[in-house]
Amino acid sequence: MVNPTKATFLLLLAASIAGCSSSSSGPAPGAAAGAETNMEVKQEPVTLKFFLKSSLSDVDLYVNNFVKKKFPHVTLEVMKTGKGQTIQDLIATGQMPDIIWEGLSNIQQITKYDVPMDLTELIKKHKLDLNIYSPNVVNAIKAYAPKDEIYFLPFNEFILALHYNPDIFDKFGVPYPKNNPTWEEVIEIGRKLTRTEGNTHYRGLKLPIINRFTSQMNLSYVNPATGKSNFQSDSWRRFFEFYKQAMDVPNQEPIKSASGAKDEFMNKRTLAMFPDHIQLQNTDMEAMEAQGLRWDVVTYPMFKDKPNFGPAGFSDGFVIPKGTKNAEIAFQVIQYLSSSPEVQLEATKNGRITALKDKEIRKHAFENNPAAKGKNLANVVLDYGAEIPSKYTFFDQEGYNIASKKVVDYTVGKSDLNTILRQAEEEHNKAIEEVKSGMR
Repeated sequence: MVNPTKATFLLLLAASIAGCSSSSSGPAPGAAAGAETNMEVKQEPVTLKFFLKSSLSDVDLYVNNFVKKKFPHVTLEVMKTGKGQTIQDLIATGQMPDIIWEGLSNIQQITKYDVPMDLTELIKKHKLDLNIYSPNVVNAIKAYAPKDEIYFLPFNEFILALHYNPDIFDKFGVPYPKNNPTWEEVIEIGRKLTRTEGNTHYRGLKLPIINRFTSQMNLSYVNPATGKSNFQSDSWRRFFEFYKQAMDVPNQEPIKSASGAKDEFMNKRTLAMFPDHIQLQNTDMEAMEAQGLRWDVVTYPMFKDKPNFGPAGFSDGFVIPKGTKNAEIAFQVIQYLSSSPEVQLEATKNGRITALKDKEIRKHAFENNPAAKGKNLANVVLDYGAEIPSKYTFFDQEGYNIASKKVVDYTVGKSDLNTILRQAEEEHNKAIEEVKSGMR
């Protein structure tokens, strides 16, 4: 007869052995940690302050809907720049956000306050390969940092093109421009289209703002060797001569400003050719067409001696400020938005063309925009080469403001080129010292 206590012990032992045998279908020894990572781990809710320093027309469409889907525990609290809520205000009050949406060409406005975090270590940790992006954009990002730091992840790339108005071409019997024009060719076409009929002055071409030429013409506002103004360099001399050649055309009213081309093309419709960002990216072109505008695009002009080099990459994207307690999850969010093919495909269809160099995604550019139908976009949205002349500096904005005024003065004949460039250099050096004193 078996002792009841002993029988109970044997039953428990058998059950234990059976339990161990059944575990062979579960994780092997040492796999417990891995098994846990494959399970749905509950994340603590977190709110990230998302500051729109540059405009973004629809935060839900481009950002928030994807964040909610991928990171259900993350809430984006959208903040907009404005009176009392500038970067300076946020620094002063200790209310720095977790993510800043900014334009790459404007990033110096926050780097001079030492706001952006260098993302290099987070990029390594999360194995983000920068080679997935357009080289033009990556090179431009590095050019905004003194030691090639990565202060910015791109969301979209702004593509440039030569817009033209077929009505003006038809009016004067001039053939439409074709893809891959040179600046030299475009200038000659512009001369043929510069006419006056009655009280209407038609202008064939107006050049874009100067910053579109900094990489195409190797223009640096500051000499990297001296830290002084660079306006008396050969490259700036060439640019001023090029600008005058393009804009000082017989039968054309003297230009009054280096800006204003968009209004002349879109609203007045007296401008035949308008080289700039593809306007589908930031203008309601469907509404413009309803008001009577006819338009199309060809690829952005290059110079004859550099046929494969366009402007450096212009982009909107993300900055993570130094000191945020949420840097880890903030980076995961911006990495996802920046690199996910799903996110980038939808953004590209809606007009924010991907900064990824994936040609298959780029083929879908503006697919959801009715105004894009029938337009010559297939080659326009492809990547092109670009050279970065040198590092951008905190003093470039002052240089840009001076150059924009002086190039008009030279074009309308206010003074000779040597005098104009000397004046520009003197004014810029003075501005550099003023900026330096304000940064101390």
